[in-house]
Formats: sequence, C-alpha cells, structure tokens
Amino acid sequence: MIKPIKQSIKKLVYPLYPILNSPPDFLIIGVQRAATTSLYHYLTEHPQILVTHNWRETYYFDNPENYSKGFGWYLSHFPSKLGKNKKLTFEASPSYIYHPHIPKLIKQDLRTIKMIAILRNPVDRAYSAWQMYHSYSNLPLKHLRERADDRSFAEAIDQEFNPESNTAKYPYNYINRGKYVQQLENYYSYFDKDKILVMNFATFCDDLGSSLKQVCDFLNIEHFSQQAIQKFQKQKYAAAKYVISSDDNQILERLQDYFLPYNKKLYSLLGSRYNW
Repeated sequence: MIKPIKQSIKKLVYPLYPILNSPPDFLIIGVQRAATTSLYHYLTEHPQILVTHNWRETYYFDNPENYSKGFGWYLSHFPSKLGKNKKLTFEASPSYIYHPHIPKLIKQDLRTIKMIAILRNPVDRAYSAWQMYHSYSNLPLKHLRERADDRSFAEAIDQEFNPESNTAKYPYNYINRGKYVQQLENYYSYFDKDKILVMNFATFCDDLGSSLKQVCDFLNIEHFSQQAIQKFQKQKYAAAKYVISSDDNQILERLQDYFLPYNKKLYSLLGSRYNW
C-alpha cells in the first residue's frame, strides 16, 4: 500500500523537476562492451562531478515506457540546481548510440549536450557481447536469465546473417551494433562533430592516463591526479576473460572480412584510422 502512494506522490512532483533539477551536462552513449562502465565509475570519483541516481543508466531515451513518463521523470534522477552548484552530472548508456531514434530525442530534450562514445573493434565487441549474454543463463537474477543467449556463437551469427531467420535479434544484435559508421552518421545529422568525443577502446585500455586527460579536456574539468589514475588502473568493471575456440575463430575471421567496408567508411568519417 505504501509503495503505490509513494509512486502517486512522485507523479505529482514530476512537473516540478524541470524547474528544480539540473539536466545532465553530458552523456556516455556507447558502445556496449567497450569500457563504458569503467569510464562511468572513474568519472563518478571526479571532484567536479556529481551523480545522484543509483544506476549508470536511467533507461529514458531507449525505453519507450520510461520516455512516456516525461522529461520531469527523467530529471528526477539528477541533482537539484541548488545542490549541484558548479559540478557536472551525467549518465552512461551503451545503448544510446545504437537505436536510430535516440539522437533526435536527445536533441529535442537536451539540445546541444556533449557526448562520449568509446568504440571497440566490432569483431571483438560482438564476441564479448555473446560471452556476456551466454553467461546470463547461470546467474541468479531472473531478469538477466530471461535475456540469456543459449545459442552457440556460430548459431547466433548465422541467424543474424540470415534475413529469413525468425529468431529475435534484440537485445543481442551482435552484427548491427558494430556498424558504428551508420550510428555516428545518424548522430552527426543532429549534432556537430565537436559535441561528440569518439575514443578507441584499445587506446583507452592501453593508455588510461592519456585517455582520461582527453575526456577531462573535452568536459573542461581538471585532470585526474596521477594517484587516481594509478588506482583506476587496478580497477576493472564488467571485465571478462574467455578462451576462443577454434570453431569460434572461424566465425571471427568471417566477421573480420564482413566489417572491413564499414570500418573503412568509419575511418573516413572520423579522419582517424584504428587497427581493426
């Protein structure tokens, strides 16, 4: 009885949040399995950043049910304008870059907000994502078990390549999530390029200090101390280790060839070449 009453009170208060609360100053928009969780946690420890919601994601722009609750509901996750002072606030959702309708909604609700995207070799990203979903079947949480992918990697990729397959591709989309050039072109149709910081996952992992300096410069905040960076280098979030079977290696080689033209267009779009 108490919970419905609290929910009703919150609904009455939602219209006040655009007046009382601050919208996010920036977003981490992707990609899945590319250190977005790590970057989120590192930034929450920055003295010039304030986070008040319990999860890195609000599931606002990528969940129609939440979006229908209105902008006030979204702002209820962020700090008050008075309490925020001059600090920055943000959220991180690796799905925001993927869904084609989202940049229009972000532009509509958040105007010229800054965004950060970390891109990972699409072949490695696909295999890491499959490993993640495949492991869900052994987890105690029901909502994760329901999203488990019990297929082999070969089965999953073959079905995604097959246009006649009736197997649901979402939320997996191992192939299409790696077509970054299409996703960024969509964002660039709504936002200037200088509003989106695009980073390479490999560089982020290999040179964390330089990568975080780039992020801080983009956000116009102070650099992390060397002590903080050394601490972060020992912290890994959502990391996974796995052994690639010989059968899976063949599928990965197939994907490597498949993504070549998409990666080539991506390099041209960014004016920068990755070793993919």
